[in-house]
Amino acid sequence: ASRSATLSPAGTPALRLLAGGADVKTESPLDGTSHCRGGDSESDVQGVAADEAQQLLIAETFSLAVPAGDAVPVEQASRREAGRKARRGFKCGECGECFGAEAALRRHLARHAKGGPHSCGLCGKGFTSAKDLVRHERTHTGEKPYQCEECGKKFSRSSHLQVHRRIHTGEKPYQCEDCGKKFFQSHHLQVHRRIHTGEKPYQCEECDKKFSTSGHLQVHRRIHTGDKPYQCGECGKKFSRADKLQSHKKLHTA
Repeated sequence: ASRSATLSPAGTPALRLLAGGADVKTESPLDGTSHCRGGDSESDVQGVAADEAQQLLIAETFSLAVPAGDAVPVEQASRREAGRKARRGFKCGECGECFGAEAALRRHLARHAKGGPHSCGLCGKGFTSAKDLVRHERTHTGEKPYQCEECGKKFSRSSHLQVHRRIHTGEKPYQCEDCGKKFFQSHHLQVHRRIHTGEKPYQCEECDKKFSTSGHLQVHRRIHTGDKPYQCGECGKKFSRADKLQSHKKLHTA
């Protein structure tokens, strides 16, 4: 196939199309004049099928004459290129590489971190696998991709969603061997067993008093610190425990 571009009198590109010796006319989109090209001149190169020649589109908005349907306006291509650059707006400060999403940049930054390939780009914490790193990154982004079909609540881990579903199903797979009580989570069973064993692994640093749960120790510490995080919305009185606040509220509703 042979194509030779010429300029029409109006300065618009026109194409010389040679199709088996047949004359193919191209029209200038500005002045509407027709220009006949081809024939059987010595410089003509034969072999371009007439139907292919007819599919070639000539317009001033195109940089090259290409088969109709494949032609892309220059302005449109420029807009798409600008859009691609805008989408890749997250740049690595170390090597200059750009990314279209913040999460992709964060994973890339882990390669520069001292902790190795599975290190968090934000806090530097290292992990043994990429899967563990992805789960950790959700603590920074707040991403919760796992959603309960019953109530719509979202979770950052699939295992957390699995435990949550038991609220709806009533499943309690963990049972105490001593009293037969069942629990949703293995952790709840572990804490419950301390009732039977008497184990109290949490000790106060101020008075050495021991507790079976970390929550009980946290409440106890407020005796020493004077912290009262629960406040009455009616009178402003504060309490160190939530149950004490609930009891107090009854005075206002009585």
